[in-house]
Amino acid sequence: MIDPRVKALCDEFDVEIVDRHVYPEPGQTRAVATIRRIIDRHGEAHARIVLCVLAQGRGNQALIDEVSLWAISDLVLACADLVEADATAFLEMFDKMPLGPLMAIANELRSIVPQRHALAGMLYLQARRMRESLTGRQAGPAAVRRANESEVEKGRPLFKHGARLSAAEKLALGRELLAKKGELPWGHFGPWLREQSGISENTAHRYMRAARACPIAG
Repeated sequence: MIDPRVKALCDEFDVEIVDRHVYPEPGQTRAVATIRRIIDRHGEAHARIVLCVLAQGRGNQALIDEVSLWAISDLVLACADLVEADATAFLEMFDKMPLGPLMAIANELRSIVPQRHALAGMLYLQARRMRESLTGRQAGPAAVRRANESEVEKGRPLFKHGARLSAAEKLALGRELLAKKGELPWGHFGPWLREQSGISENTAHRYMRAARACPIAG
């Protein structure tokens, strides 16, 4: 039986759970036991960030397997300062990392060192090289909010239907939706979401849950 916490996380990020005898494609996983162990060891919020990286990173085409899950988990712990200070910048790093090719390189070392450690080391090296420039360019939440509010004032939706968003953009949008919900009177957010936001309620609530799991450090 699949742990309900694992099932809920996979559903949240549209990850399909396949039978353990099936070779998973991108967007699928059979590593439910690994996800459960990560939840047990580090908590659901930590596991949510790990799955967000693998499921929603733009163009990384990485398999969600035991190796990638543990390697990303290790990197989240190693970069805890960046995750806490700016989770958006952390996710944006993975939009730029060739995660799939790095996994293939790690696989070449499978008979020499554990693949998890090889992949985590390569990812950490990439992160060290990228983090300074990414955090330096990251727009503050107030600037993003002002831009989105100006679009609403012009009658334009906050979200363009069919747009392909990166994990960092989804997280930023989730934060903007949470901010908008806090600004509106009780009972007004639902109608605004349906009539003006340009985003479906299910998608909006998924982004908002991810944003709650990655709060901006005060």
